[in-house]
Formats: sequence, C-alpha cells, structure tokens
Amino acid sequence: MTDTKSTARTRAAGGATWALPLLALAPAAAIAKFTDDATPWLVISWVCCALAAVLLAAGWSTVFRNGMRNAGSWATCILAHAVLAIQLIWLVRY
Repeated sequence: MTDTKSTARTRAAGGATWALPLLALAPAAAIAKFTDDATPWLVISWVCCALAAVLLAAGWSTVFRNGMRNAGSWATCILAHAVLAIQLIWLVRY
C-alpha cells in the first residue's frame, strides 16, 4: 500500500522555494546600495525584480498545488515578498 500523503509532503513548498527569488533580488539590492542611478543599472534592477516576481509566482503555484511545509517556509516567503516590495518602491521612485 502506498502512502500518497508522504509523497505530496515532499513536494510541498519549502524554504528553498522562496530562496531563489531572494537570490534574484540580491543584484538589485546591491545596485541600489552601491551604484549611481544611471539608466543601465536601473534596467538591470528592473530585470532582476521581474525575474524575482516570476519566481515568486512559481513558488505560489507550488503552494496552491501542494501546500507549505512549515513556519520557517512562511517566514522565508514573507521575507522574499518584503524585499521585492522594497526594491519595487525604490525603482518606482525613478
């Protein structure tokens, strides 16, 4: 007899699901901190934020299909969304 709950549990969204968007936002955060507001840097920042938004949407599709693993995953999810919001506020400023 096969236990389908255990296999679905292994596919549930974990902290790694939300870590990839955070890594995609790292260049945008570095650009905001260490560079001037020149157009090429702003374009790179927008691309990083767009990539992070796509990765967050992919993470949410995993959550809707299979659920979330634990509270740590929720904390990483909230952090990823907060960093994306901060970066978008910084970019919309220009």
